[in-house]
Amino acid sequence: MTFNEDLSPLQNGEEAANNLSETLATEPKGITQKGLLYDLAIQTVLRTFEEITSARKNNKWVCFREWLQREEQVKKWNSKDKKAAKSYLQGVFQTLGVTEEFLICDIDFLIRDIEAQKLSQPKLKKLWDKMLKWLVSHRELGVEFVILDGQNRINHALVPFRYNNLAISLAYNGYVHENVTYSSLDDYTRQQINERQFRVSVISGGDVTKVVDKLININDGEPWGDHERRDVLWTSVSFDIKSIASYPNTVKLHTNTLKNIWTGNYALHKKGVTLFIAEMLHYIRNDGNLGSPSSLTKMYNAVDESIESQLELLNNLFKMVANNFPKAQTGKNFSKETYRDIYIYLLMLIRPPVNSDIKNKLSTSDLFKLDQIKNPQLLIDRIILAHKKKFADRSQIIPFRKKSNVSLSDEEVKKMESNGDGGLILWSNANARPGTYLAHHSGSSKSDLTARVNLFYPDLMEIVDECLSDGTLTSKEPRKITSHDKMVAEVKYFNSKLDNQEELKTTIDKELHHQLSVKNGGDSNIENLDYINKEDNRTLGPN
Repeated sequence: MTFNEDLSPLQNGEEAANNLSETLATEPKGITQKGLLYDLAIQTVLRTFEEITSARKNNKWVCFREWLQREEQVKKWNSKDKKAAKSYLQGVFQTLGVTEEFLICDIDFLIRDIEAQKLSQPKLKKLWDKMLKWLVSHRELGVEFVILDGQNRINHALVPFRYNNLAISLAYNGYVHENVTYSSLDDYTRQQINERQFRVSVISGGDVTKVVDKLININDGEPWGDHERRDVLWTSVSFDIKSIASYPNTVKLHTNTLKNIWTGNYALHKKGVTLFIAEMLHYIRNDGNLGSPSSLTKMYNAVDESIESQLELLNNLFKMVANNFPKAQTGKNFSKETYRDIYIYLLMLIRPPVNSDIKNKLSTSDLFKLDQIKNPQLLIDRIILAHKKKFADRSQIIPFRKKSNVSLSDEEVKKMESNGDGGLILWSNANARPGTYLAHHSGSSKSDLTARVNLFYPDLMEIVDECLSDGTLTSKEPRKITSHDKMVAEVKYFNSKLDNQEELKTTIDKELHHQLSVKNGGDSNIENLDYINKEDNRTLGPN
């Protein structure tokens, strides 16, 4: 490998971007065949401010947001009147010598690697094709390099200074000048700025998975979290999860309507949305478990055939929620876990249940397809409203006397309220009774999620009945009878026998009968069902 440094600046003008790409393309590529076996082929060259900003402005260099990058640290770079960006620029322009490094990757190298991945992992062909489509389409638009490290410096400092009139404090011609813009510089000083050199490392060959190691080892100002490391893995799962997060209406929902729920490890600048999506994928794949850091990373490297259909289901769900989210239902108490519940409860309707208590109550005939949800907004609205009602149930809270650590009995509460001292009672969600719906919202362990599902199941069944009655959900296939309807029909049968003072008999030797046959337009609504003897039912025939 050679350490190639072209110290001569290229000529000025917008053609600098083209010249940069041509120069890099002619520099040595490849991996040594004898002696040391290298993981990556990297050439390091010097490039100017003018060349780099031109390449970015003209989309010769791009950010591959679906992979290979941390979330842009927009808040960090733009807060306090862009203090971070201005400080960076001052340091760059008033330091003699080369101190900065950018890391970019040859787009042809990435395309070649995906083609190889398709051959080695044919089960995931559809997912690899998505990545390939993105890269090939951008190459056809003139993209030549993908920025791996330095996107914040380029996008929030260098490019805004040259093209967007970002003003900085700058010492030149013997004085410190305030509010200096690129266009306000004299020709000589502007030429010095244009020729300011940066070190650029170009990855053009080798094992692309090692790019991630290289990228993570370069901090770019902030330590990497577990999910940020996972998020840049060179896998089709990583790409597809980020594609789900990148759907325009999903982005709007998360960054506007629900922006306040993304905190801590789920902060937007820490790629909290893709962490949330990854956990929901793990939930689907692993019996209601959101996963640990190690199991999530293992999932990102999954190559089983089932993961494609699971990702497709998740993609459709997130699109449906984003396109139909009832904004009126949000508020200061709307949390990340409330948002998670929406997906968990929707999943209960459209796929085999994952929680043991529910498995025995539902069958595949109870499930809906997504296209049977005719009014998703109303369905989601009803789910959120039912959740809020359960959440607001005060019986779930152990009451305390304010300004003391003494809990109150039900009798004491009644007495205080009757005496007009209700305002002295503390009702805090932090004092939730163990085992209640409210208590299980303090965490997101498998046991918490299982309990939430089990406790919400009756409410969900009421929502289903309401949605079927007003057309929000369309009826299932006419001959299919749900487990819930079978139970209702059984109760109806026993009640009819009691009313008629007939001897009660088990329904084991009986069958559900369509009073109006399916052939003649009947359906499986409870009003059209009744238990009769097997022999009688079968002699009636399809008519």
